[in-house]
Amino acid sequence: MENKRTNEFKKKIAEALKTNDFFKNLNDPELEELSGIARIKEYQKGEVVFSEAQQSHYLFLVDKGSFILQLKSSDYKVFEKGELFGEIGIINNAVRSGTVRAREHSTTIEFCGNQLFQEEFINPALALKITRALAKKITNYLKTREQVSTAEMIEHGEDEFIEFKSSIRYNVKAQRNDKAIEMASIKTIAAFLNSSGGTLLIGVKDDGTILGVEQDGFANEDKYLLHLTNLIKDRIGPLFIEFVHFDFVGQDGKSFLRVDCEPATTPAYVKDGEDDHFYIRTGPATTNLRLSKVYDYILKRFVMVN
Repeated sequence: MENKRTNEFKKKIAEALKTNDFFKNLNDPELEELSGIARIKEYQKGEVVFSEAQQSHYLFLVDKGSFILQLKSSDYKVFEKGELFGEIGIINNAVRSGTVRAREHSTTIEFCGNQLFQEEFINPALALKITRALAKKITNYLKTREQVSTAEMIEHGEDEFIEFKSSIRYNVKAQRNDKAIEMASIKTIAAFLNSSGGTLLIGVKDDGTILGVEQDGFANEDKYLLHLTNLIKDRIGPLFIEFVHFDFVGQDGKSFLRVDCEPATTPAYVKDGEDDHFYIRTGPATTNLRLSKVYDYILKRFVMVN
């Protein structure tokens, strides 16, 4: 009976591991072996999984519910079912760089870091596979958006953290300046501020074609930046300028603007006439969050991480 329960437990763990790409290169026997050193742990809403500066001991996979990581920078990240966290501390035996709490009643599958790499607990060939996968994942994680070249962004295309705009104010179809075009860029910037940050490339079509900023008709780059800065101050607020960074980039003989946005520490609303709107990123799109959803989002994004 005990062996039956043990086998059922391992099978359950193995199936859960398959939900994360990190384990996709492992075959069924390897997943079963890995399941043998795993444990399942429940957390109540608000309960701390680990704290900043705490020694790293476990690698975590979200089995049920969700968790939130708060960093010193006031940045945050939410981990949902099937996502992995805690890998940096495991691979370099460092202390934790942030605090993770359960956002709701949640469950994790946890692996002791020491057992992952010791021959008495796990086959060396499997340990090597895990080490390589961790190294690749951490390398990608540490390669921040600031380190990613603009050419790489254009080749990659739009996603949750990257968006292209053909111009800052010129309506190509109508062949005139258009306030709606200006507002489109402002909405995207606000959405990045309210989410996890991101990069807006102005002067680039949706398909990655470089159009350049010349069509906007500014006398020089300084005039261009002054116009955009004033738009941000007027529509979002002057306090948010510190989270937005500008850089003109030359490619294919044309110049376009790269706008890197950090996650803001307070909610950023967009003024549109008499109304204020709250935008976030949902995948590769900018979404005007409904009023009924704004409070809960702000609570999780700004209050719970402060």
